Amino acid sequence: MEGMNFWGRRYILILSAAAVLAGGEVAVAGNPIGDFFKRLGNSIAHPSNTPAPRKSSPKRTTGKKSGNEQTVPAETPPPAPSVAPVPTPTPHLAAMPVLPLVRTADKVPPTKQPRRDLPYGIPLPNKPGFVTSPYAPKSGYVDVRGFPSDTEVKDPYTGKVFLVP
Repeated sequence: MEGMNFWGRRYILILSAAAVLAGGEVAVAGNPIGDFFKRLGNSIAHPSNTPAPRKSSPKRTTGKKSGNEQTVPAETPPPAPSVAPVPTPTPHLAAMPVLPLVRTADKVPPTKQPRRDLPYGIPLPNKPGFVTSPYAPKSGYVDVRGFPSDTEVKDPYTGKVFLVP
């Protein structure tokens, strides 16, 4: 009984080795799981590098040719990976500047006595007629073109009043 178990194991081992050696075509096609972990490791080690583009070879269509038709190479889409790849950061998107939001200020109705304790808007260099709000400087730009200096205007982001510089 023990001798039979030995031969059974040996038979299974030989069949497994033959299947691995015969499956060489699978090894040539690539290992999607191994490629995934390789790319994951590279993205951690080199976060600024972008992945290399996949190479696809054009294939010709088969079939009966007629005299006036030409064969057009048909591209086959690459097989979908079994595991979703990890997205890598794209440096060209991070380098693009984000344009701030621009809103127009409203004029405040005049009062009998002008307020003297109001802050001034912060003028922007190289952008005449635009200021940032003293109440919300990171919200965006305020368009104050057409308002003379020391005019009370309403901040479109907060609703508070400030003076045009």
